[in-house]
Amino acid sequence: MTAEERRLRESKVRHMRRIKWWLRLMPRRANLHRYPVLKFFASSARGRPYLWSFRVEHAIPAIYAGCILTLMPLYGIQILLALVLAILLRANLPILVGLQVVSNPITVFPILLSAYQMGRLLLGVAGIETLPLKKNELYSMLDHFMSGHWESHLERLFSVFGVTCLGAMIMGTFFGLIVSYGYRFMAKRTVASYRLITSKLKAYKARKKSAP
Repeated sequence: MTAEERRLRESKVRHMRRIKWWLRLMPRRANLHRYPVLKFFASSARGRPYLWSFRVEHAIPAIYAGCILTLMPLYGIQILLALVLAILLRANLPILVGLQVVSNPITVFPILLSAYQMGRLLLGVAGIETLPLKKNELYSMLDHFMSGHWESHLERLFSVFGVTCLGAMIMGTFFGLIVSYGYRFMAKRTVASYRLITSKLKAYKARKKSAP
């Protein structure tokens, strides 16, 4: 193997390693059984090729749905809902599930408060007044909900849930727009780079064969 051929092969390997590094934390066909919820649907999911396709037509719906879902006040059931949405939208499952890590025990409260404020702001523009939501009230509501003593706070709970969902949809759509543009740009660069390396490698092999 000549130095030029070795360089082209190493460049191709680095390219593939870079892609695998980005995908290492996402669910894949090989590791789907490790996920607490998804493992029960592993056999069914493996038989749906579009769940694993990173083509734009499957990735973009996953990005929008994932950005909206991760901001919704549905913490704890997001992974299961991500699988349902991926099947309904024929979207990429790794991207949709991967975006759910945005909402975690550290970020969930700031996300919910921000989404509520966004929903409240939009309703205010439409002339609908809603009560402000403070951190201690949110903690109290969640505590009552988890303990099962939420009957007396049902009206307020539904109000907060609705306003937060509205804000989450607006914020998620905005972030989805940004991420989708970034994905399209990176996808084009990645495909172009891979094709260039492959074509150079093929051209080199052709020259090597035709050489006396």
